[in-house]
Amino acid sequence: MEDFGGLGLHDAVARGFATLGFEKPTEVQAKAIPALLAGRDLLMESETGTGKTFAYLAPIFAALADAASPGRGVLALIAAPTQELAVQIGREAEKLAKASGIEAGIAILLGGSPIARQEAELKRGPRILVGTLGRLSDLAFARVLKLGSLRFLILDEADRLFAKETEELCGRLLEAVPRSAQRVLASATIPARVRSITAPWLRDPILVESTSTTVLSGDIEHWCFYCDSRKRLDFIRRFEASLRPSRCLLFHSNASRLGKLLETLESFGLPVAAISARRDKEERRVALERFAKGELRYLLTSDLGARGLDIAGISHVISLDLPEEPTVYIHRAGRTARAGAKGVSIVLADAVELKRASRLAVRGEFVFRTKVLREGKVFEPPVADFFALVEESEEQRQKARGARHEKDR
Repeated sequence: MEDFGGLGLHDAVARGFATLGFEKPTEVQAKAIPALLAGRDLLMESETGTGKTFAYLAPIFAALADAASPGRGVLALIAAPTQELAVQIGREAEKLAKASGIEAGIAILLGGSPIARQEAELKRGPRILVGTLGRLSDLAFARVLKLGSLRFLILDEADRLFAKETEELCGRLLEAVPRSAQRVLASATIPARVRSITAPWLRDPILVESTSTTVLSGDIEHWCFYCDSRKRLDFIRRFEASLRPSRCLLFHSNASRLGKLLETLESFGLPVAAISARRDKEERRVALERFAKGELRYLLTSDLGARGLDIAGISHVISLDLPEEPTVYIHRAGRTARAGAKGVSIVLADAVELKRASRLAVRGEFVFRTKVLREGKVFEPPVADFFALVEESEEQRQKARGARHEKDR
């Protein structure tokens, strides 16, 4: 594969990637960058950890480095579903700006921050704006944010941005930008529903997909433990005593339950904090910072709370429930094994969820390794023995349930 310079990027941008330690583009970058340099709209669908952020940042910085490019007005607008992801994208852009020596003028605009302060930030003339969808939309429709010079609109984690509760906001933002601006939808998965909704605003978009499945099927080991829902927090206690993971993300679909779950985990003495979209921004920032520094080894989160997080050194991801949507599991698992590292994604499942996990593995072209945690160690029994254990446990559960019903009568 050719280097970044061979993709048609400005020399300063190519040197910036070299300074950051990237010798060659990833597959998605090699496909997306030339298409964006050619002025095409893009649907960029690729697993987490495959370099999507730099794939869309590179052409933006190439435009900034172009001497013929006008030097005033907002050049690129990048919308994200969460504050944490917006901050992360902004930091990646700042890294590339410093490494390439290109003056970018990057501003990060978050919901919940004082609008007056953000208005003052806009008056300084930033060229790249990164922010949460709601705040960007508010500023655009208040005409505080001028988009007449916009050349790039990036919708990162597009599948989440086009959730039903924010679909209208996305449509308004798409309407507000000039028709000449390139539009990019980026996510690990872009469902047919999102493609259909966005079709009126996209001009003959190119679909860029990564054919590599190494992230899910190679770099990540997928483990599955049989565990009744009522015993899952106790499993985490035993898991900590047995494996003591270096850094572990705990996922639960129901954000409203995180407070209770956190209390129980803290009562076990686990070094843990929690983040979710419902929690205070400063509280989330502190929790993430402590987790990233290694002061905490466990971080409990909802799916939206951890959307797009890129924290180095996450050794394990544990799903306390198996999400209904297969794509949600892909996002969860992709929080580990980043930047060429290895990782383990663990699912705790009852008998019903085990069947769904099997279908998920077939679809994702990976294998769940069936495991048992016993006597302080993780074992991998033969598959037949594992499911015999599941059947026996389910029978015991049914008998216990029947006995309780008889007692209550």
